[in-house]
Amino acid sequence: MEPAAGAPVECPSCGARVPYAVLNTHLDSCLAGDGETASVKKSAAPDTPSPAPKRQKKLSQSPVGLVQTAHEPPKRANIPMATATHANKPQNTSAQHSTRSDRPDTRPFAEKMRPACLDDYVGQRQVVETLKPLLERGTIPSMVLWGPPGTGKTTLARLLTRAAKTTQPYRFVEISATTASVTDVKRIIDESHSRVNLGGQRTVLFIDEVQRFSRAQQDTFLPAVEKGTIVLVAATTENPSFRLQSALLSRMRVVVLHKLSTEESLQVLEKALARVAASDASHASDAASAADAAPAGASDDAPPADAADAADAAGGARTSTDASSTRPYGWISHEVLEWIAQASDGDARTALGALELAITGGDANCSTQENMQRLKLALKRSFLHYDRTGDAHYDTISALHKSIRGSDPDAALYWLVRMVAAGDDPLFIARRLIVCASEDCCSAEALQLAVATYNACAIVGLPECGINLSHCVVVLAESPKSTRSYRAWKRALATVEAEPSYPVPLHIRNAPTKLMKDLGYGHEYRYEPGFAHPVYQEFLPPELRGMRLLSPPPPEAAERNEPTADASSHMRPPGPRVVDYALLSEWEQKRNHGLPWSGREALN
Repeated sequence: MEPAAGAPVECPSCGARVPYAVLNTHLDSCLAGDGETASVKKSAAPDTPSPAPKRQKKLSQSPVGLVQTAHEPPKRANIPMATATHANKPQNTSAQHSTRSDRPDTRPFAEKMRPACLDDYVGQRQVVETLKPLLERGTIPSMVLWGPPGTGKTTLARLLTRAAKTTQPYRFVEISATTASVTDVKRIIDESHSRVNLGGQRTVLFIDEVQRFSRAQQDTFLPAVEKGTIVLVAATTENPSFRLQSALLSRMRVVVLHKLSTEESLQVLEKALARVAASDASHASDAASAADAAPAGASDDAPPADAADAADAAGGARTSTDASSTRPYGWISHEVLEWIAQASDGDARTALGALELAITGGDANCSTQENMQRLKLALKRSFLHYDRTGDAHYDTISALHKSIRGSDPDAALYWLVRMVAAGDDPLFIARRLIVCASEDCCSAEALQLAVATYNACAIVGLPECGINLSHCVVVLAESPKSTRSYRAWKRALATVEAEPSYPVPLHIRNAPTKLMKDLGYGHEYRYEPGFAHPVYQEFLPPELRGMRLLSPPPPEAAERNEPTADASSHMRPPGPRVVDYALLSEWEQKRNHGLPWSGREALN
């Protein structure tokens, strides 16, 4: 049964007794370490002794890396009991306002430019449209936001919490797995449990870089997620199927976020630049108002120094407002924003960082071309996105291997340079080329070249060893292809796994001692070099005789051991594989210059 509004209840955090009607407000202030908490406790329960100083200090400390934001209705933003304590004290509101306005905003530029509502969120429209029906019902599911950096994972988590239509707003707590500990997580879960039981308020726990938690640490979330104590929203840039344990992953939805398109990145930049311009205009208007109001309280002898300064600032602001070209960022045109959007490669954070550099480093007295050159030199880095230990690493090496297998040297070179330019290990690439030479190429020279390339990379190193890698990649892509040995290897593996370990036939066993010879080892073995003609004998166990692992050799082709531009036309016996004339015709038109494949007649 719910207590009456004026009934005193005990705060689950600090132990003080407060009226039930203001419990949530008191709890917010208590958990946030607000200085007004003491006033609330004092006015609400004057007879209740204060907790020990040691406990107060412990509760006021927040864990490292913990950022807590409670989304409450506007009417609960102030604490009436606390303000009533100071109601009779004179207040210098202008001085307080000046102190707050003069306080510098140290947040990063990208943080300042985050959208305030879901309608202003750019990109990921399919994800937003899928989640909107749930938000209309006031439901936020536990989910994993998986996507590249700068795609809006943190912003989406915050906006979903605000957009959920519930009678009791969600409490949003944000931590980073790079700094938070299991103790921090358990404390948040305990607080969430108390809030649900006392006021029905649920907590959305957002964890950034969740892959940094070990699997043992991830077990901490399981009971809370399963019981609904918290709504867990985790963000990661790595494949969750590899980095999150299956028990936790099965209780959450995986939401895939894609990198922004150039048009979407351009929208982000345009909105950010408009907000900067609006903020400057607002500051200019405030300065002008201050300058106009200053003479009213000034003496006839001389205006105060601060009023004169305000007038000068207002004059400068009016000039800036009247002529936008005099602003430091007045040179930023639509073409400049397009260049930043394209160079950022779908990373909104990178794009906003480049825009901030353009705003702060621009010179209104220089031309757009000069400022553009300054911007490019100031960035001094490539916008190439590549994770040398994540999915991009393995996806790109897979693209390189498949391009070689498909005899496309242009594509193979492109993927090779992508890896080398991103700083990937050249020895890793060379090792994969050795595998590719034996798996897809039929000539012995291909394997020799791949091994020599590995040695060259080990001796030469970057950047010159990129030439050795490109040499090998081109030769492998243009060399004749055959997977006979690779397919035979796979069949042999399957046979060994499926069949028992049959004993080696006696006639092909080694017989180094007389005892072994007496036991029949090596008996009736036919030594082929000792005969002037071919001889027949079985080498497989009797149970496997007649088994064929290697497919029949293909017909001889002209210059089969020479690299050719039409390498795919060789060594392709049909065998049990699919014959698709439509795909063959497409290959003939796009890759073989419209000429028919030399093995087309053999398919009939």
